[in-house]
Amino acid sequence: MHQKTPNQPPKDASSNDQQPKQEQQQEQQKQKPNYQKVALNKLTPSMWVCRFDSDTINQPFETRGFYFTNIKQIKALAPNCRYVYIDINRQDTHKLYLNICTQMDRVFADLRMGKALAPRRIRLVLNELMEAVLHDSKSMVYLAMLKEHQDDLVAKAVTVAVLSLAFAKHITLKQSDLISLGMGALLHPIGLIKVPHTILSKATPLTAKEVALVRQYPSKGHAFLLEQHGLDAATLDIVLHHQERLNGSGYPYQLKGKEISFLARIVAITSVYEALTRNRSDRQALSPAKALSKLYCWRFEDFDNRLVEKFIQSLGVYPPGCLVELNTGALAVVYATHPDQRLNPKIRLLTTPELVPLTAQEPIDLAEVVELNIVKALDPQAPRFEKLLKKIVS
Repeated sequence: MHQKTPNQPPKDASSNDQQPKQEQQQEQQKQKPNYQKVALNKLTPSMWVCRFDSDTINQPFETRGFYFTNIKQIKALAPNCRYVYIDINRQDTHKLYLNICTQMDRVFADLRMGKALAPRRIRLVLNELMEAVLHDSKSMVYLAMLKEHQDDLVAKAVTVAVLSLAFAKHITLKQSDLISLGMGALLHPIGLIKVPHTILSKATPLTAKEVALVRQYPSKGHAFLLEQHGLDAATLDIVLHHQERLNGSGYPYQLKGKEISFLARIVAITSVYEALTRNRSDRQALSPAKALSKLYCWRFEDFDNRLVEKFIQSLGVYPPGCLVELNTGALAVVYATHPDQRLNPKIRLLTTPELVPLTAQEPIDLAEVVELNIVKALDPQAPRFEKLLKKIVS
């Protein structure tokens, strides 16, 4: 018999006013940048550089932000630079993300060896993940969508958890639901460990028998977690039902409409978006814009229409990781969005208008630069751009 949980609508934003004043002040303090002056020879990778010594006070720090990798990166943008300002909070976000991936590597390695789930370790991972996403959801979504992690299941788990928590922050989900949502998203692919790698990595269409085997993974993950104890019903429900669809075409129980819990409906959307934007053995990744377009087309059949629209709003028209063409002809990648100016995100310039790769990816806030605008989102897998992008990455 399948399990059901009652629908849980998002908490109204006005309920934030009920928080104790001290908690509100602490949260506001966490959101503020924490600037520190650093000499070039003291910079280390992952530091978030937000201002050069040559900048004027009229230039907002945030319009120039990027993660430091090497001195050449600085010199290409400001040849005479002697020191910079970093945002320590942003630096911490990057370190937290890397640490979360490392911890999840250990969790999945243990599970593959047949060991039990370590409750304390997974809760520590979730606590760090929630802290990072609630503090700086834009940076966390951008880091997750880079998809640089080697272990596909770990990358899937972390990315879906980041997307789910960032979405939950956007709709002001209550704290108790955040914990269940984050844990369920982190553990949602756990049953795939039981599916042979030869099937998961198969480049040709799966046979009917193989499809049936893959479709067992939510049930297998749920059964495994039931044996571990200590996980709440809402978390288990997400693991079991995130592949259900509102029209009854999902699995494992072909639930329909309100039979699918609110939190499972969220992870249904974020897990599909993650899958569409990831290279798989049988197909190339879609651009973030195309993936959102697909979700929008499916919103009345497969997914909760209201949630799909809010998810798109949370990421912006041009979500982080999206390749775009500017009115000058230059190419850029989106790395952050503005909730009130979704057509004018923050970008990193990749090429000149003549499509010559730039040695340094200049950060630009389109909300601040009125002469630049996005013409359209692009497919990075298109032959026209694929070779060019490889040059930029290398």
